[in-house]
Amino acid sequence: MIILYGGSFNPPTIAHFEIAKYLISKYKPLKFVFVPVGSYYNKPNVANFNDRKNMLEIIAKKLDHSIVTDFEDTMRPFKGTISTLDYYKSQNPSQELYFVLGADNLMTLDQWIRIEEMLKKYYFIILNRNQIDVKNLIHTNYLLKNYQNKFIIEENLPNINISATMYRNSICDDVVLKEINDYIYSHKLFNRGVL
Repeated sequence: MIILYGGSFNPPTIAHFEIAKYLISKYKPLKFVFVPVGSYYNKPNVANFNDRKNMLEIIAKKLDHSIVTDFEDTMRPFKGTISTLDYYKSQNPSQELYFVLGADNLMTLDQWIRIEEMLKKYYFIILNRNQIDVKNLIHTNYLLKNYQNKFIIEENLPNINISATMYRNSICDDVVLKEINDYIYSHKLFNRGVL
């Protein structure tokens, strides 16, 4: 089993760390791959790719079998998450691939590039949060209901009410690991360390 955990990680928080630690402990994957979105990601105030990758590497060093990939930053043009999964499957043909997805992203999953092909080939670990009725959402979606066996719903995650937005929008530094906070200040990211 290989687990891929995608996101902007802008910055990676204690919640990202605890979720990864929980999933690694529970599933004991051959590899746990952090997949930060590439530089193309069209969202305001996203730190540059190398900084987000470097911060994730701080986390990966603390976790067994964890790595950070720059695959989505090298993909031009972006061809969808399925391209990332296909690449890792080609490198590990005997392994099942699981993609970690927040329940909130499940609501727009049917709009992802080549999603039906992705649903046929791969599995999803759904992080249940924000009191979303994940089972009902899957069961009532015209596409997802045909692939219900592809979803593992994680109900017992550590309850950590932390987001990257909280870090970016406040002076609360303790929502990230100390080493990441030090990195942010030394590289003057997110208006930290700027005089």
